[in-house]
Amino acid sequence: MHKLIYILLFLASITVTSQSYSLEKVNEVTLDTDSFIAVDAFNALYHIKGDILYKTDVQNEYQFSALQLGALISVDVLNPLRITLFYESSNTAVILDNTLNEITRVNFSTIENFRNVSHVRTASDRRFWIFNTDLQQLEIFDWNTQKVLTQFPPMAHNATALMSNFNFAWVSTKDGVFYYNNYGSFIEKIESPESQLMSQDQGAFILYADKKLYYKPNDTAAVGVIETLDLSIKQLSLKGESLYIYSDKKLTAFRLKLAKQP
Repeated sequence: MHKLIYILLFLASITVTSQSYSLEKVNEVTLDTDSFIAVDAFNALYHIKGDILYKTDVQNEYQFSALQLGALISVDVLNPLRITLFYESSNTAVILDNTLNEITRVNFSTIENFRNVSHVRTASDRRFWIFNTDLQQLEIFDWNTQKVLTQFPPMAHNATALMSNFNFAWVSTKDGVFYYNNYGSFIEKIESPESQLMSQDQGAFILYADKKLYYKPNDTAAVGVIETLDLSIKQLSLKGESLYIYSDKKLTAFRLKLAKQP
């Protein structure tokens, strides 16, 4: 595991500016887990095994479990000091600190004006992006006051995936990917196949659908197929110009690089 952390430190220094990419395999390690989550801004690795969250950095390993809440569906490490976990079966989000100690939790079934939620992601300080399945809409929720601050227009379909940073959110549905800002404004619709695997970093995003990888840099509206891999992708995570793919108990690190011009 610690060998992988040193690989991640190397990858963090890569910078590529082109909008046309191919993938170059950098390294591969065995990772026997249920779900690979991501590599955070401090190059710590997160994964889930048996609904227990593990965090490994160069020096330490931490873990967190709340098995009474059911299956751990998602973990968002956008802010490594305020990590967001979501348990869909109990309609509950949990916030952890950087050593995986619990800060607080929110049960969306017991708050005033309760709502059923399918996705929870980190927004700005003390806020979530959530997808309300009762109204089929994206919302910004203040977990400190337990109030909805912003409601977005209802959508034709429920979300299959949600990703975000502090200022923007991307919602994948059967109709494509919808891009919003934190003021409640719709920015654009990105035509793409329906996907349940998405990852973003600094406004660029990648998604996996129909056994193809689709990539959108942060400085263009164009979405292109970057490469077809001979892998059954289980999870993926984008970090700068580094892409991590988990498949068949292997975590593979790829470098996004300039595609050769014909």
